[in-house]
Amino acid sequence: MTIPYPPLSVLYLLAMIALLVGTAAVYMALIKRFPVQWLYHHYFLRKPLVWGIFGTSLLWESWGIFQAGAFRWGSSVPLGLMGLAILLTHRLHQETAFPAVDFPEASEDPLQLPLTDDMQLAIIEREGVTKAYPLDYVIHHHIVNDRFGDSTVALTYCAMCRSIIAFDVTEIGALFVGSFKNANMIVADRRTTTFFQQATGESIIGSLHPHKLTMIPYQILPWSEVKQLEPLPQVAHVTQEDLREFQLPIPGVWKKIMGSEATPGLPSKLRDTSFPARTHVIGITDPIAEPKVAYLKGEVVEQGIVKNEALDAYLVAHGETVNAFKGSVEGEAVDLVRNADGTLSDTRSETLWDARGDYQRGPITSDLEPIMISDEYWFSWKEFHPDSQLIRLEEAG
Repeated sequence: MTIPYPPLSVLYLLAMIALLVGTAAVYMALIKRFPVQWLYHHYFLRKPLVWGIFGTSLLWESWGIFQAGAFRWGSSVPLGLMGLAILLTHRLHQETAFPAVDFPEASEDPLQLPLTDDMQLAIIEREGVTKAYPLDYVIHHHIVNDRFGDSTVALTYCAMCRSIIAFDVTEIGALFVGSFKNANMIVADRRTTTFFQQATGESIIGSLHPHKLTMIPYQILPWSEVKQLEPLPQVAHVTQEDLREFQLPIPGVWKKIMGSEATPGLPSKLRDTSFPARTHVIGITDPIAEPKVAYLKGEVVEQGIVKNEALDAYLVAHGETVNAFKGSVEGEAVDLVRNADGTLSDTRSETLWDARGDYQRGPITSDLEPIMISDEYWFSWKEFHPDSQLIRLEEAG
């Protein structure tokens, strides 16, 4: 009499399929030849497929037990592998590994937060509301969605390439981490799950495609400068745990990647190797720059303040952070200098602004107008802005 169990070979085959599906969010993201469209469809199909394989196998095996009256111990291994596949399906996907934060609570007393002076904060001002987010907190989530009056803004931070971009997502709603491709995060909106390349804001696939996210200016300053601002921005409430050292789901891997020239998801033969991969650059992403231009961050930090005459723009360094402003206010050109206390002043009119460019005193009564820039790694900048011009301050001098 034939025992009506499913053949073990079939169970093992189904277990291997389940494992391949459960880990696909990782290997399809890292191997360039897999098209991003596969990742998109995988996002929707992975859970039904893996749970379906496990459920069907379990029912089949249970029928065999019912008919034979005995449990077959040999099936426990492939069934266990299917259970592992379910776990990996949920845990290894970027959406789970880096859970986006929606509308974080603001600290009642920011000066009591466990922030050190050198910690960097992203500052966003929208509709008269100013908020700040420690980057050591944002990196664990990759996306922070927040309200600014009637607007919704998504602050996005791709840890692999260090591209930090703020988008106005009022029309489409909050974003989450959809996937990863070309060593850069893919973001998606929760309403339609359209995939967007974070570095450019351009849609890839989904019901909103073609569509481009609206980038908005933001600033990065060290806490030593932020806490001197008046009024103090609203600062996201964070704990010491929120500021822990960043790690990938597999401990130790992140430190090895950061200490090497590896750019997972972007083979070295396909990237620009003019500089080490993780050379910091300041790229001007504002529409005033077409084509885009970039500077080596170290050279900007060394000079402290740099003017681009062609774009009528200033780059201003505060410690290891750099921000940018237009070189004219109310149609009047300004000659900016950075003061020892972090403030900015116009040598012509003696107007004074704080580190964010907010008006303090003087005859020019308007704020400095911020310009959108990106402080990211060289390999990423050249991948997504291949026609940009690199300006060397050493050569210019």
